Amino acid sequence: MADPRQELADIIVPSAPALATPAGNPLFLWVAGGLVCVACVMLLAWLWHRHRPTRALHAIATAAVQQQSTPSTLAAQLDAWVRKTFQLARVDAATCPPGLDPGVWSEWAKALEHLRFAPPQPDGFAVLVNLCESARQWRRHA
Repeated sequence: MADPRQELADIIVPSAPALATPAGNPLFLWVAGGLVCVACVMLLAWLWHRHRPTRALHAIATAAVQQQSTPSTLAAQLDAWVRKTFQLARVDAATCPPGLDPGVWSEWAKALEHLRFAPPQPDGFAVLVNLCESARQWRRHA
């Protein structure tokens, strides 16, 4: 014969409820999604900040192509860009940044100085575009 205590045990003492799984918690998913969004925003901000010098040089070159200002003004902007990019106190033909050919740098610096301080030339914008292209190549290799 069956034991009545064993037969009635499930009725008197119910079994424990199943525990909730942590993967099904919606708060966890919201926190994870928020962290992913913050990481994406930080990555985009870092990329934007990293390419800012390239955009500044592109703006100078575009202004030279479209002849939006005077060559001496754009040459001054290019001078400031080069000083900031290569961390120079001033652009001088005698002081070449590391990693560049000193002869090419000397000619480049002299052409920039001539554009900035000499009387305006008819081909000043073309010279400025060439200087910007050289600076763009140096930025990639330096």
